[in-house]
Amino acid sequence: MKWEKAKIKGFTLIELLVVIAIIGILAAIVFINVASIRGRAKDAAVKMGIDQLSYLAQVYYDERNGNYGGFCNDDRVETVYDAIPGADCDKNPKKCKVCHHDSDEWTVCVQLNVPEDKSKAWCLDSTGNKKQIDQADCEADITFCP
Repeated sequence: MKWEKAKIKGFTLIELLVVIAIIGILAAIVFINVASIRGRAKDAAVKMGIDQLSYLAQVYYDERNGNYGGFCNDDRVETVYDAIPGADCDKNPKKCKVCHHDSDEWTVCVQLNVPEDKSKAWCLDSTGNKKQIDQADCEADITFCP
């Protein structure tokens, strides 16, 4: 009786390790992209919220006969303003969002999530000027988007 080596069909350990490594690399790439997409989605929500404030400002201006005084303290404005998801608002609420008004003008500035260092902000003023600015320019006394 001869002992015959049984032929077992299957994968070798090396083949399995290579497949696991490839799956791990692909999962890491997907995870990085998902994190980036989340930040950009939050920034889109910031811009949309600020646009809503623009519409509220027009209504407020008409209701007050051409005066923006008290705009940032209006209940409707505060509701929308508080819902805007600025970056790191839990850690530094005074720095992540700014709403400034006087009788003739208003400006809103909110810190963005992208880039990762959170060095940029989105700004909108009463002239309709809206743009990305440096976070350092987003101060409490900002009167226009620089």
